[in-house]
Amino acid sequence: MHRASASERMPPPVAALLASPLGALVRAVARIRASVHVKLLAGFLLITLLFIAMSAVSLRTVAETARQTNLLDEAHERVGWSRQIEHALAMQMHLTAMALLTESDVSLILRENNRFNDTLARLEKVAPAEERALIQDIRGSQDDAMATVADIVNAVRDRRMEDALVALRTRQEPIHRKIEELVGRLVAAEETRMASLRASIAAASRYSLRVMAGFAVASIVLALLGGFVISWSFILPVREAHGFLSEVAEGRFGGTIVVPNRDEFGALAEHMNWMSRELRRLDDEQRVAAETLRSLNDRLALASRAKSEFLANMSHELRTPLNAILGFTEIMLDELYGEVPATLREPLVDIQTNGRHLLRLINDVLDLSKIEAGRLELGVGEYSVQEIVEVVHASLKSLALEKGLAFTAGVSPDIPPAWGDGRRITQCLMNLAGNALKFTRQGRVDIEVRLDGEWLVYRVSDTGIGIPKDEVENIFAEFRQVDTTITREYGGTGLGLSITKRLVELHGGRIGVESELGKGSRFFFTVPLRTDGGRA
Repeated sequence: MHRASASERMPPPVAALLASPLGALVRAVARIRASVHVKLLAGFLLITLLFIAMSAVSLRTVAETARQTNLLDEAHERVGWSRQIEHALAMQMHLTAMALLTESDVSLILRENNRFNDTLARLEKVAPAEERALIQDIRGSQDDAMATVADIVNAVRDRRMEDALVALRTRQEPIHRKIEELVGRLVAAEETRMASLRASIAAASRYSLRVMAGFAVASIVLALLGGFVISWSFILPVREAHGFLSEVAEGRFGGTIVVPNRDEFGALAEHMNWMSRELRRLDDEQRVAAETLRSLNDRLALASRAKSEFLANMSHELRTPLNAILGFTEIMLDELYGEVPATLREPLVDIQTNGRHLLRLINDVLDLSKIEAGRLELGVGEYSVQEIVEVVHASLKSLALEKGLAFTAGVSPDIPPAWGDGRRITQCLMNLAGNALKFTRQGRVDIEVRLDGEWLVYRVSDTGIGIPKDEVENIFAEFRQVDTTITREYGGTGLGLSITKRLVELHGGRIGVESELGKGSRFFFTVPLRTDGGRA
């Protein structure tokens, strides 16, 4: 019978994935010669490395952003410095003109010049190479301007106002315009650099976001891929094992489980395949043994039936001469053939006693044989429970008196006439009461019958030797007594209880016992008040 594989039993989307190259990757991971523990650790390590890599990329992005921000701050500071240079230059021109008009102190001009030079020096330290040449030109022009300022100041001090104005117009103003142009170029260059940095930072931010998003997506995809591959490399053999065990549970042995794993699942699959082969072998052997046992049982049934037929026939043949012996013995004891000498009477009584005992044994064997052969039928008719109890009590009273036992019998007065085989019920009660008297050394034996609904309950209680708990289940078996010492001391064949049980069940009832070793027993059986009878 074809067994569906794990891929055939799973949902179509998963089956499609496993049929793709992804499935080949799953099987490749399964074929790795490593334990499940190592594979799981590798999977967790991969995810951990992804987190570490993402963290590293994030830190690099943050560091680059911080660097770009610092550069932008520096560029902004340089732009501020270049603006300060412009302002210092304008103030210097203004103060030079004021000094000429008002003949005021030139210390303010020198202060603005110093501020101009300090700011220019700070800017030169951080300026790129292409701006340093421009700064050198500005510094040279500023030196020329300060030299002209010195000449103008000297002319003003000497009251040569005309020379001072000529120097201002012809020398100072062209130099200042040149410096102003150079400073404007410096300011424009710094502003251009700052705008370029702003654009670069914006572009870097967009790039970082794209990189981070791409890396995050790639990490998620890779984590999902790794999780899918590793998990399905474990799920596939588990599903195969589930299908395999389902077949074993249904009794189909001999199947095999095929997995690509070279880990614990692979070893488990090998063990399961070995188990399947062993189960198949044992099943085949069991089937052969069952067939042999069936054939043997049939032969035993035939032998048992033949044995029962033989015992029934032999018992019948044995009873005829035995009845004749008992009859002639009774005639001789009744002195119908003349007076019996005293020396012969005792042997004749022993012959009669042992003959009757032998007749009872033959009757028990005959009954058992008829029951086993299925030929025992109940003689159903109306009978009186009171009469049965009285007959049993009268028959066994002498035995109770001989052993010094109290022997009572009680019947509920509300029991109506019953319908069944009164002779067999008498036999059952006789067996139970006889056993009770036989196995009781002192005390009492009581017979009680009561009506429980539509059931008659017969109970025989004694104060005898009792039965061990582990032997209670065996006392109703044929030819079985508790132990051999009891057989030697009390006698018996062990057929009485077995026949009683069969007869009670033939009436549609049941039999049971409650006993405690050394404290006595209580046997009881229940039969319907009215039974249709049947065949054993």
